[in-house]
Amino acid sequence: MSDSLDLPALIAALRRRGGDSTTIEVKSAREGCPSLGPTLCAFGNMPEGGLIILGLDEHNDFIPVGLSDVATLEQGVAGQAREAVTPPVACAFSTHSVDGADVLVVEVEGLPLMSRPARYRGYAYLRQSDGDYRMSDLEVAQIDARKAHRLHDIPRPDAEPVVGTKTDDLDTDLVAVYTDASRSASRRLASRTSEEILRMTGVVTSLGELSLAGLYALGAFPQGFRPALGVTAAVRAPSRGMRTRDLVHFTGPVSDLLEDAMQWIRRNLPTGMRYDEAGNGQDAPVLPLRAVRELIANALVHRNLDAATDTKRVEIRIVEDKLVITSPGGLEGVSEHQLGQPDGKSAVNPHLYDISRNLRTSNGARVIEGEGGGIREVQEAVAQAGLPPPAFRDFGTRFTAILSWRGPFETPAEPLLDDERYNVPAARRDSPIRSLEKVSRHAPVIWSALETPRSIASLRKTTGLSYRQVQWAVQRLLDEGFIEMVGGQGRRATVYRRISTL
Repeated sequence: MSDSLDLPALIAALRRRGGDSTTIEVKSAREGCPSLGPTLCAFGNMPEGGLIILGLDEHNDFIPVGLSDVATLEQGVAGQAREAVTPPVACAFSTHSVDGADVLVVEVEGLPLMSRPARYRGYAYLRQSDGDYRMSDLEVAQIDARKAHRLHDIPRPDAEPVVGTKTDDLDTDLVAVYTDASRSASRRLASRTSEEILRMTGVVTSLGELSLAGLYALGAFPQGFRPALGVTAAVRAPSRGMRTRDLVHFTGPVSDLLEDAMQWIRRNLPTGMRYDEAGNGQDAPVLPLRAVRELIANALVHRNLDAATDTKRVEIRIVEDKLVITSPGGLEGVSEHQLGQPDGKSAVNPHLYDISRNLRTSNGARVIEGEGGGIREVQEAVAQAGLPPPAFRDFGTRFTAILSWRGPFETPAEPLLDDERYNVPAARRDSPIRSLEKVSRHAPVIWSALETPRSIASLRKTTGLSYRQVQWAVQRLLDEGFIEMVGGQGRRATVYRRISTL
């Protein structure tokens, strides 16, 4: 990875974020080698591993601190990776120059499934957001279950019978649509009865009970037998007084879960101004709904279904400028980097996947296309909308997909906020400054504040905007040639000033 590592881009992303990330840990190492046991352990338990960057000050805009003895520092990290973590994790080291100072980058390799979980001082750790957390007993059990499946070739849980179920527990309307679609899709099934199709496609087992896949896909109320086969959705409120709003728990078979989740998305996803080819402004969701639908369908169909996740539901959260979709269980047979690629196809639940290809929602739409190109379609949809690419995080015990619409890749997600929300005089609505809105939603505010040269900190104080909002708007104004930087990246004395007249 070191050959393709773009450290300046990573540092820029960290500055916009204002802290570490799920896959990157930053330490200043100003006083020598820090204690990295939990982080090395957590990255070892991540299928894709992670990066540790030493020599940047996280609390001071990630500026380099100037490492004095990189070789000793490297030895200290290697010693912890070999001796403090069991089993040891492999690390690759590379030294980079940032603003004339050395920075040490440590690439921690993820352990193979059969070697997980790694432990530090007897505890297994997992990465979450920008921290290292002890794994729960259920998460450790989930890893052990996956290892057992791999080692003993245990049948997939989606094909296992659900004790106590029978065909009376199926939704008759869904069954009729499913069997008709199955007949149309296969000439082998064209002349078969509905009962035969249900048995031949694995909805009903040889014992007459429903398979877990059949119950989940076509059951009248699957959650009556498996409560975890549901979806929880909520908007995480920014205020401290209220943690969430519009918290709902969806139940029903896969097609109902998908429809209900999409209705919730339409209700809660912000809208903003988009312009068509004729230049007409239209209100539209900040995220392309076909991309959202594809990710939710993937979470439903590819979630882990074994006993270790009996208490885990698919979760959907709207958090500030992000849509976060998390499903129980990690990727199988494919890596994060393969997602969206021709070889990035793998069905975690092959029986459920095959059944789902013939599932239809109430309006006749397919639940999944069944071609294995869903992630690529998501990537294309967000690219066409001018949004950042989707982020995927495989934690081994859960998989998360994230779509963003603002932050460092800001788009016109909402109408311009009222003038009184800011602490600077806003331009008149008929002023040429309105053209800056096409550069960035907050560009007019930054422009107004730059009547005199200001630093990032000064802009934040003057405008009342967040660090990321200021950083992104400033970068867009720089890119478009409206302003210039006076000083250097990461230096406290750096200011920005206008170089264009509107």
